[in-house]
Amino acid sequence: MNDIPKQNNITLSLYADDTAIIAQGKSPQTFIPALQKYILSLETWLTNWKIQLNVDKTEAIIFSKITNCPEVKLFGSPIPWKNEVKYLGVILDRGLTFKSHIEHSREKFNNAFRCQYSLICRNSRLSLNNKLLIYLAYLRPILTYASPVWACTAKYHLNKLEVLENKTIRMITNACWYQRNVDLRQALKIPSLKEFIQKIAENSLKKSLILTILL
Repeated sequence: MNDIPKQNNITLSLYADDTAIIAQGKSPQTFIPALQKYILSLETWLTNWKIQLNVDKTEAIIFSKITNCPEVKLFGSPIPWKNEVKYLGVILDRGLTFKSHIEHSREKFNNAFRCQYSLICRNSRLSLNNKLLIYLAYLRPILTYASPVWACTAKYHLNKLEVLENKTIRMITNACWYQRNVDLRQALKIPSLKEFIQKIAENSLKKSLILTILL
């Protein structure tokens, strides 16, 4: 992989068999030619190494309000421009609102919640500590997956995730209607979802800075 093509105005992101090619510029007329040039050099590299690429699964997205973008081709086939793409489990939309990703996380959480309902419901005989462990180790990571990427989303979207957290905590603790969510979290000694996401983002930034210094 050390001889994979590189270009000054192109960033290549590799993880397992998922690859993202990132180009930036003030307008499509400035970065699309650079992107196409890099793709041509990448095609040559793939051919030389006899690596087969699934062109049908290749998608492109532009993070802008621009609607008409020049065509980009990979091995002679046009790459379709999408309004949303999924990369490493994160749904990226053109406006980077992460609305679709939040909705996907909610749906995934609800499915997992239903699977664990008999264990964490109010009538469950499981201890409070074990119920809390199920939430912290299994359910909460679904809500916070890749949160440093989408933590900048609108407060409205974050509130949707907090509703799920509050609902789960109230069920786990068998809370009465008059007990406040903040009091329940303090008693359990767990931060709110927003505080937890902020902590993850800060730790992620620290790790990236350390890695940059080491490099």
